[in-house]
Amino acid sequence: MKKVLALFSLELVFLSSCAIGPLVSHETARTVGKSNHELIGGYGDAGYAFKWNYGLNDNLDFGLHLESLSIGLRAKYAFINNKEGWSFATALGTGSSLGGSHYYGDIVGSYLVGSWEPYGTIRLVHVTTDPLELKDTDTGQINFVVASSEYNYGQFMIGTRYWLNQNWLLSVEASSLFTGSSDFNISKGIIAGAALGYRY
Repeated sequence: MKKVLALFSLELVFLSSCAIGPLVSHETARTVGKSNHELIGGYGDAGYAFKWNYGLNDNLDFGLHLESLSIGLRAKYAFINNKEGWSFATALGTGSSLGGSHYYGDIVGSYLVGSWEPYGTIRLVHVTTDPLELKDTDTGQINFVVASSEYNYGQFMIGTRYWLNQNWLLSVEASSLFTGSSDFNISKGIIAGAALGYRY
């Protein structure tokens, strides 16, 4: 039932706005490390998701995301970046989806103990949908214009990585959306998914 509610809420968001930001994370606060790469592919209630991250230095990653409803760029900076124990980071991203564009900010915390690395993320997203103009084909006069629309929403994410070894990881994640605009409603529901990753 929860899966049906989550899919229904995603459909409502997509149909009402035709633009949405990324819906999954599968990332901890720790960075991938200088000159290292990380590839992640997953699937869940939000559809498919693929991510690539590259370590610009020990505390700063640059990456790309491709999801069922969006594509974009991302940068993550870890201000506490421990090989074990607590790590904290912030991230900024921007991109586009059908009918518009988005930008967002994340606050991420994670804790590595043994092979387990649970994490939590708070994400705030701003979406701008493209304006639409319909014209009469004979006269060229504008029949009507739909002005550019903007809205905000947020997302709480919790998940964990399980490190199979130093390179391979499994990730499971669940999240919930909340609205930041009075004229934009989101049905309650949980978005869940899993992913497999490789760091090298």
